[in-house]
Amino acid sequence: MNLWKIILRNLLFFRRQNIGIIFAAALCAVVLTGALTVGDSVRSTLREFGEKRIGKGDIAMLSPDGFFEEGLAGRIKEKLSQNSVVSPIALTRGTLTTPDGLLRVSNVQVLGVDERFWRLAPDFAHTPLGSLSVKKEFPKWDSDSFFVNQRLAKRLNLEKGDRLILRMEEPSMFSRDAPMSGERDNKFVTMNNPLGGILQAEGFGNFGLQGNQLAPLSIFVPLGSLQKKLFRSLDEVSGSTKFANFLLIGDPGEAKVELKLAKQAIDKSWTLEDAGIEIKELLNSNQWSVRARQVFLSDGLVKQASRVKKDSVGVFTYLVNGIEKKADQNRTSLIPYSMMSAVSPAKVDFLNNDWGDGDIALNQWAANDLNATLGDSIKISYYTVGERRKLIESSREFTLRKILPAPQLVLENQESDWTPRFPGLSDAESCGEWDTGIPIIHKVRDLDEDYWEKYRGTPKGFVSLRAGQEMWGNRWGSLTGIRINRNNISLEEVRMRLRKNLKAEDAGLVLRGLRSDVQKSVESPVDFGQLFMGFSFFVIVAALAITGMMFSFSLEQRSQQIGILRAVGWKTKKIRLVYWGEGLLAAVIGSTFGVMLASIYGKTILSLLSGEWSGAVSGASFQYDSSMNSIMTGGIGSTVTCLMAMIWSTRKLLKREPVELLVSGSDGTIGATDVAMKRSWHLWVGLLCLGLSLSIVFSFGLRSNQASMAFFGAGGLMLIGGLFLFRAALGNSGNPEKRFSQLVQLNRRNLGKRTGRSLVTVGAMSAGTFLVVSTGAFRKAPSAPPDELQSGTGGFTFWGESASPVYDDLNNDEAINLFDLNESLLEKSKVVPLRLREGDDASCLNLNKALRPKIYGVKPGDFTGRFGFAEGNWSSLSQDIDQNVVPALVDQNTMMWALKLGVGDRLPYVDGEGKPFEIELVGAFKGSMLQGALFIKEDDFLKKFKQQGGYRSFMLSGKQADTDKLAVHLEDRLFQHGMEFRNSLAILEELLEVENTYLSIFQGLGGLGMLIGTCGLGLVVVRNLVERGQEFALFEAIGYRLDNIRKFIFLEHAQLAFGGIFIGSISAVLGISPALFGTILDSPSLGFLWFFIALTILAFFWVWIAVFLTLRKSQLHLLKNE
Repeated sequence: MNLWKIILRNLLFFRRQNIGIIFAAALCAVVLTGALTVGDSVRSTLREFGEKRIGKGDIAMLSPDGFFEEGLAGRIKEKLSQNSVVSPIALTRGTLTTPDGLLRVSNVQVLGVDERFWRLAPDFAHTPLGSLSVKKEFPKWDSDSFFVNQRLAKRLNLEKGDRLILRMEEPSMFSRDAPMSGERDNKFVTMNNPLGGILQAEGFGNFGLQGNQLAPLSIFVPLGSLQKKLFRSLDEVSGSTKFANFLLIGDPGEAKVELKLAKQAIDKSWTLEDAGIEIKELLNSNQWSVRARQVFLSDGLVKQASRVKKDSVGVFTYLVNGIEKKADQNRTSLIPYSMMSAVSPAKVDFLNNDWGDGDIALNQWAANDLNATLGDSIKISYYTVGERRKLIESSREFTLRKILPAPQLVLENQESDWTPRFPGLSDAESCGEWDTGIPIIHKVRDLDEDYWEKYRGTPKGFVSLRAGQEMWGNRWGSLTGIRINRNNISLEEVRMRLRKNLKAEDAGLVLRGLRSDVQKSVESPVDFGQLFMGFSFFVIVAALAITGMMFSFSLEQRSQQIGILRAVGWKTKKIRLVYWGEGLLAAVIGSTFGVMLASIYGKTILSLLSGEWSGAVSGASFQYDSSMNSIMTGGIGSTVTCLMAMIWSTRKLLKREPVELLVSGSDGTIGATDVAMKRSWHLWVGLLCLGLSLSIVFSFGLRSNQASMAFFGAGGLMLIGGLFLFRAALGNSGNPEKRFSQLVQLNRRNLGKRTGRSLVTVGAMSAGTFLVVSTGAFRKAPSAPPDELQSGTGGFTFWGESASPVYDDLNNDEAINLFDLNESLLEKSKVVPLRLREGDDASCLNLNKALRPKIYGVKPGDFTGRFGFAEGNWSSLSQDIDQNVVPALVDQNTMMWALKLGVGDRLPYVDGEGKPFEIELVGAFKGSMLQGALFIKEDDFLKKFKQQGGYRSFMLSGKQADTDKLAVHLEDRLFQHGMEFRNSLAILEELLEVENTYLSIFQGLGGLGMLIGTCGLGLVVVRNLVERGQEFALFEAIGYRLDNIRKFIFLEHAQLAFGGIFIGSISAVLGISPALFGTILDSPSLGFLWFFIALTILAFFWVWIAVFLTLRKSQLHLLKNE
């Protein structure tokens, strides 16, 4: 008979014992495989969310701070495959209200799209143009109806046909932060349309760029209708509204558009007009002029345009408040509001080569008006835009060095060769119609109106380029034009050279691989498979403990059989192969059943994540999915770990000598093998651990900031010390030389004879109790009142966000007058504005991996002393690192868990001009509401994102009652901006709820494992009673009643249950003392008391069941010697 037949027959013959092993192995496989499939399900669901979010789009081309011509989409399409689709999109943000104003939803993603967009939907049939649109009674797509996605529809709770009002900021040619950008207030456009229908995820309802399990609040508008509203003033020359700021590129079929091919197509297709670059033929000069729609030329454009021809001339034209002769103190000779140009003297023929930065040239008209002569001191006053759009009036004195000829007339519908098109100024019929965004404090004379009518924006004076840039230079640029000599170069050649020098990135066109982003983002920062394996640790340990004990008990009953095999010459290796092979076969059978049942465990966990544990996943719902890899890993892992547990539990038994095995009883008892050890060693180690534990307690105290971790460590030392003391007590009780006079003493001695079993049982119960309960001490709650500066809210009571930017400091008089704000409310509170660059949410609320976290630009002085830091502080933002590296602060949890980085690590980014740069983490907040984003200095923000203007994030500080009123007031007064505030404490509690939910999951599953683990106590009791059957028969024979024996035996083993629970409980109470008795942490819920009670009841219940079932009948028959 071969070995495998022996193994199989053993498995069948000892089936009663092996059924328990199979059950334990199945439990291990269920938990292990189920946890892995939970991870599969989360990844699969996030991947599905991502795929539906981008549909069949593969590439996105964005102009984050500008716009390009819609025709670019068609030109790119010609360079790609025939089936590819290039969809132009007008993407902005807005606020939705009902006509009665009773319902408002802010920060809505507004998408202007046409039929090309719907062709890239996950399922075209579900779109407004698809076959199901008729069944759903959708109106025609171009019927000026609004379509919303499901998430927005839930917020609106409206029916089809109900009217909605959409408010959006009208974009300008350049940032309204910039000088001469037009009126200071935002311009808004509105659309009043009926609700046409609700789009499901399959119909592209979840479209968005940021990876998140929650869909954005999206409204879809026909592209043409939105363009007519948004871009009506963008191109004042041609009047065109055909602009977009986003291209979605993909293939409606199965093919994918490669990023490399898309980049090549874009590089070949984009034109200077797409980038807002104009090359103008000058009327009064033999030159071409390179200008930009944004008025001020970017550094990249200046660099590349200067390379077109070596003799190019930079020009900087600016509107000054006044030109006056210094001698005229009564200001009667002042010329108000005039254009002034700055050029390099060496590159023009009308200024001398020795021209200095303190020299000025005026034209004849200005000189006559001022009655100025050469050598006079001329004062130029002008406005610049300071911090937070504050207008700063400055002046500079020059010496009149030259008087130029009178300017030439500018014909109707023409412009000066020197002056670009300024919004609100160039098209004005008269000076009184100017809308430059600067206050008019000087009287505009009839003489000035006459100059405007004849010469328009012709400069009245010239200074050196260096002087002009020192006065008027700003972050948007230090030139308004570049002149190129027309000799030997045609317009087409200028365009060709400039286009060749420029890249798409230089024009602010940024490419992003959407599909690769989705693949990266679904790799959640939290691996839920590993997470739930960790949470199920005690369930797995309990299953392995039961597996090991059941197998050990089975072999102990067959010890004589093993002894016979050893006696007849079987080698130990062969014996191990037979019995461990039997265990392996049982583990394989159990694991197979467990893998088959794992879906129940996995679906239960997913159901809890959608219900009781939804705080950990921000309310997301998951569909069960499992991969073959997880099933195989779970099954094999369960089999291997169960086998290892069985090998470990029987390693000593199979090493025993044949004689020792043969003299064992039929009950499997192998003599008095558990020799009592001296108690002194265990006693002293136990006392040392207790001493260290108490020293930690007295060193830190209950109110220390490190009390939580310190007391947890002290509790762990007390647990270890308690177990060593318990072991010492067992050793003393089990001393065979010690006499006893009472049955109670005999009970203690019996426990001491089996110290291994007893200590494992007590240790497992006490360790589990300590860990499951003491983790409650790490439940997070706001550590200080919200008005405390060092608290998680930084002393801010509200944090809000607007859909459209606010360009003025709400604390200043300009904003108070502009928005009609309540001064008394602002005097009692403070508004701290933050600049916001949209990006991925890197907080614990987002299950997706944050690839590009959003960025806030802050003024460190507004935050000095606020928020606690694990590393660094606000001054860390002023570090001088590499030239292309920006220092940033981040929340510690975001850094560690979402980004998986540390202080000193860097993240790659792209600035507003498409140029790469890096952000280095230089500090970390501790337990703050600032999770999910990076915080950089406002100056650095403006350098990297020059065209992004205004503030979209606001924090309120002050007394709660005052800020409550201010938040409501600001939401009302900034209604069109879509201002919306949230209580800071609520934000912090929402973030902490995620961490607390994870702890609750650990406690719940850990508690389940501990409750299952008490079954092991029952098995130990049963095994002990079986081994001592003849002892109980002898007690019966000398007159003890069976019920008394059961009582004594119950009390004997109840000591194990009590010892484990007592040691674990005392250690746990010490571990959570800062939460129970201190003031630093929130008091834990009383749930841990219910866990104590449940564990105690179940432990004593298993002891009683084991005693009752084993000793339910008389044991006298065991004394027979047949």
